[in-house]
Amino acid sequence: MKRVEDVLRIFCGVRQHIPAKLLLVGDGPDRSRMEKLARDLDCQRDIRFLGKLEAVEEVLSVSDLFLMPSENESFGLAALEAMACEVPVISTNAGGIPELNVHNVTGMLSNIGDVEDMVKNALYVLEDDNLPRFKAAARARAEEFAVSNIVPLYEQCYERAAVLAESH
Repeated sequence: MKRVEDVLRIFCGVRQHIPAKLLLVGDGPDRSRMEKLARDLDCQRDIRFLGKLEAVEEVLSVSDLFLMPSENESFGLAALEAMACEVPVISTNAGGIPELNVHNVTGMLSNIGDVEDMVKNALYVLEDDNLPRFKAAARARAEEFAVSNIVPLYEQCYERAAVLAESH
């Protein structure tokens, strides 16, 4: 579950402290429910529902923070894309996300559903003294996952598996 409701609640919590805009990318059956929740939370004026986009990097390039409160993520490719655009990540500590998003380095991790903690973490990352450090670390972490770094690891794994298979 992506927990889009949590995204709206986190944003509205952040917006109570600092001026902010939320750009929601993607479309689906929950959109009308999310638009209603935005109105109910009285933060709809600062939310843009962008729908499905081909060039997500254009949105990421103007973003200061990426929210990923997912309940289960095997890896977090969307977070990696954000980090590659120097966007720190506020995420849950679920699934494979902590392997990518390093707490207090590339962003912050919180327990699933802990909107209050995610708001606190988002405000911390967005502080003028902190944001440049988080942006640089996010980009550096994303570079660790470049094809030129990852493919040799897969090749080594397959070679070890082949040697093991031959020995049995």
